Amino acid sequence: MLHRRFAVLVSRWFVPALLATFFATPSAKADSSSALDDRLHGSALHADMEVDPTAYALKGFSLHVGVSRRNLRLDLGNFAMALPRFAHGDDGFDVSFDGYGAKLQWFLFDEQAGLFAGVDAGLVRVQARRQNTDLSVRQNQFGLGVHAGYRFTLPAGFYLTPWLGVGYQFNTSDITLADATYKTNPISLFPAVHLGFRFR
Repeated sequence: MLHRRFAVLVSRWFVPALLATFFATPSAKADSSSALDDRLHGSALHADMEVDPTAYALKGFSLHVGVSRRNLRLDLGNFAMALPRFAHGDDGFDVSFDGYGAKLQWFLFDEQAGLFAGVDAGLVRVQARRQNTDLSVRQNQFGLGVHAGYRFTLPAGFYLTPWLGVGYQFNTSDITLADATYKTNPISLFPAVHLGFRFR
């Protein structure tokens, strides 16, 4: 019941409000030079690209493309990773996942810098393989969540973004293979650090 209420809140209020802000037409300014500067900078769409180096270190990949306007950013990503054993807690299984996701992020105090918060959704395929066997099961999970982080600007258009996400995964169930069970948890906690570049 809680996750349904959360999904309704996100779909009916928060996402439409963010999209309305993102695509809103800038108000007219009396000073034409100020209006031109606003169009070239504050109101213009900007693109960026991010990777998660940890994913590559864990036999996976990560590529995210972002489109931003003022303090709002839309992120579309494709990712994969093999979970280390301490992360999933089942010694008898190898667990990995891949998928696609989208994020809407709002930078609280500055344009595309500093503290931000947002909502996210993703489709993830989780694969659990019983060690020392050919047995494996793949689950398709849809998730909704919230996240927050901080973007540190670096020279030459680069930036570093540590963030933490909390989400709820739908369609999860425990996986039993060869008399051993991998217990899935519908609530996910995901920390990450992304390295990005913002195009001018």
